[in-house]
Amino acid sequence: MSQNLLSPTSINTYLRCPRKYYLKYIKGLKERPSIHLIRGKAVHDSLAQFHQTCREKFDTFEEMKIGLLSLFNQAWIEQEEEIRNLGLPEGVLNEYYYESAEMLIGWLKRHIKAVQNGQTKPETEVKLFSHTHRVMGIIDAIHKQNGKASLTDYMTSKKDDLTQDIKIQMAIYALLYQENFGALPESITIDFLKFGNAVPFKVTDEFTHYAIKICKEVHEKTTSTKEEDYPCKCGGWCERDFL
Repeated sequence: MSQNLLSPTSINTYLRCPRKYYLKYIKGLKERPSIHLIRGKAVHDSLAQFHQTCREKFDTFEEMKIGLLSLFNQAWIEQEEEIRNLGLPEGVLNEYYYESAEMLIGWLKRHIKAVQNGQTKPETEVKLFSHTHRVMGIIDAIHKQNGKASLTDYMTSKKDDLTQDIKIQMAIYALLYQENFGALPESITIDFLKFGNAVPFKVTDEFTHYAIKICKEVHEKTTSTKEEDYPCKCGGWCERDFL
């Protein structure tokens, strides 16, 4: 990623530990794979593919479930080499696999109810840029209905806490949507898939003001390429995140 183009992930990385930001985005080290990142990618990819290819293809819940789980299985298999390199016991890998499948089945049940209540097909994996604030983001789903837009971000985290990372991400998504479409989204929903809990937040101007402030601060602090300007704030854990 260009040093001059931030994302919610790079901003949160810097705020948690400047040295990790340096190692990843300036020095360009490759991050060590983790089961959490692998699972997250497989789940996100299968949801995006479902919206794009399967939503109108099947009539019954069972057909939709088979289609969605097939997409998930394929997304999991595509990362087989990374999974194998983790060195985790087969039983642990199976736990993550089946837990992820249960997340998707729970989501599908809620999705069908939402469609029955009039929810329209979303745009998925929407990549947006702000050249003014030099930031980009990929929004999991954008629903548009009656002239209003709602953004959704899917979370596979083990907790359903509204963390500072999530608040920053929501603010940046609101800013990106406003700059690209000329209006704020009506709401941003954080869908905690593990808990079947989709939490909507009404968007106000405070979201964009906060995003602009954070982007400006992090840009100012990441102009240097000198290692000494990026002190560690995590007690050295950042060093273990890279190969």
